[in-house]
Amino acid sequence: MSELSSLALFVRVAEEGSFSAAARFLGMMPSSVSRQISQLETELDIRLFHRTTRRQHLTEAGEIYLQHAQRIVADLDSAKLAVSQLAETPSGCLNVAIEADFANTFIGPILPGFLSRYPEIQIQFSMNTKVVDVIDSGIDIAIRIGELDDSSLFARKIGISRSLVCASPAYLKQHGTPAKPGDLSLHNCLSFRIQPRQTHWRFEVDGEPKDVAISGRVKANNLVLLRNAAIADLGIISIPVWMVANDIQQGRLVPLLEQFSMDPPNVPIHAVFAHNRHLAPKVRAFIDYLVEQTAISSLSKK
Repeated sequence: MSELSSLALFVRVAEEGSFSAAARFLGMMPSSVSRQISQLETELDIRLFHRTTRRQHLTEAGEIYLQHAQRIVADLDSAKLAVSQLAETPSGCLNVAIEADFANTFIGPILPGFLSRYPEIQIQFSMNTKVVDVIDSGIDIAIRIGELDDSSLFARKIGISRSLVCASPAYLKQHGTPAKPGDLSLHNCLSFRIQPRQTHWRFEVDGEPKDVAISGRVKANNLVLLRNAAIADLGIISIPVWMVANDIQQGRLVPLLEQFSMDPPNVPIHAVFAHNRHLAPKVRAFIDYLVEQTAISSLSKK
């Protein structure tokens, strides 16, 4: 019998006043309770109870031992309660690794709703273009866009990302609207590249992938900068739909070449985490919330 179990049994006997009463409360045999208390007394080398035929009374040593034992058992009960509440209620600090563009554009607007729903959760975002080690970095969830490498981690698909081509109404009014992918060679295209070589955008034309050479005066490895440049009438952009869904709805940007899907057409977005069993409520709550929000947004999982 463990020392903590012995303490809890001793406290129960002292509070109930007899071995038989404690045995009834705990669903044990009185003889088993008596034997375990005797074993505790042997280990302590001291008598804890004066025994009579009907009741057991604490000795002076037993009174002193009870004062300490009750505090220990109460602290243990408090610890169990705290852990059980943590296991049931989403709470605590949630560490999330995520790309800055996706965090600012998609997560930012839905964050107030999540924090309002779960007031006991705090979130710390780590924004990095590199893939971080979830376990070594103490990350609860990593949001990753693209196909996942094989690993020992678990993942849940929360949506898909697809790219589209768009431009501002003012740019199209001044320079015309491309009717087919090849027409892009006549336009200033804003490229998510910083290499000096010529850039291509890939479309699906008649069921086959087709690379279309594009060029332009602005190249960057930051989607926010390119989106703002497109809104400022500087050219045509190829960009994930989640970056510009609101701009299209508000008329700041116009989708182009919609009959020609960009290749690849669907890029998965996953929430990656280290453990599947005993998943912390805060982790499960955030993932479920993301799935809920992507289901009603442009990030359809179909």
